[in-house]
Amino acid sequence: MRRIPFFLPMKDCPNRCVYCDQRTITGHGVQPAPGEIRRALQGAVEPLETCFFGGSFTCQPMDRQEEYLEVAAQAPASSRIRISTHPLCVDPGILDFLSRFPVRFLELGISSLEDKVLNLCNRGYTGATAVERVSLVTDSTWLVPGVQLMTGLPGQDPSSSLEDIRVLAEIKGDRPMQLRIYPCLVLRGTPLEELFLSGSYTPPGIDESARWAGRMIRKARESGFELLRVGLQETASLGEGVVAGPHHPALGELARSYALALSLVHRARSGPWSVPLSYRSLLSGHGNWGFRELASLSEIAIDEVKRLVTWTR
Repeated sequence: MRRIPFFLPMKDCPNRCVYCDQRTITGHGVQPAPGEIRRALQGAVEPLETCFFGGSFTCQPMDRQEEYLEVAAQAPASSRIRISTHPLCVDPGILDFLSRFPVRFLELGISSLEDKVLNLCNRGYTGATAVERVSLVTDSTWLVPGVQLMTGLPGQDPSSSLEDIRVLAEIKGDRPMQLRIYPCLVLRGTPLEELFLSGSYTPPGIDESARWAGRMIRKARESGFELLRVGLQETASLGEGVVAGPHHPALGELARSYALALSLVHRARSGPWSVPLSYRSLLSGHGNWGFRELASLSEIAIDEVKRLVTWTR
């Protein structure tokens, strides 16, 4: 199903997170008017998914939410709506309101479930609150919940992120849950830039960030999550706004490479390994990055590692 995304950058967010500048990340600085959405949907004959990303959709005044949703609901039959929002703006009343429209996916920007990390990032809620709101969406009979987690936040480490996925896996059980993983970047003009320049915060490097996300990918797949995205969409404004951090247009590819290497070593510590040919670029791409990580994990020379891999169709 074709997706039509609309960005509401930092619109009605309850507070300013230390790392956030949605305008820089998305390249969209102005919130679209409902009329723009109506024009974008005109002429569509097949079902589509209208997506409201950025900001905190359900933190807006109810009349504004209703205006957007009524326009999106005019899409062809069997179309659906996806919303991204802040966990503090999700409650039974909000869900009852959304049920009047073809909203099928509700993504919550959780970032982390660890109180220390949330406090350092000025998220404005606790891990217990985040768990409560994710559970509320998961328990609904008509919504597929989505969770957006981050890596490299102040006070965070990989073990914290893996624990987040474990907790979320308990919440979802056998039910569907979607997942996005984003790296924390130091953006110009944010409070995090001040922490970085003062030496109070040091972001992980690209390789470290890819390994971090790769471990999360493997655990998420084992737990039955639907992985929607790893890494940020590259935009001109993002490239210009990054001061420091793991900024790489193929960070998601590197993370998937590491997840594959982890899975292979788990299957057979010293090989040999049968790998689908469609995964070849995950090992050989970016200067054999995946092969090098597989060699490191298995403690086998890279030339021997390559010999131990058999490509299957």
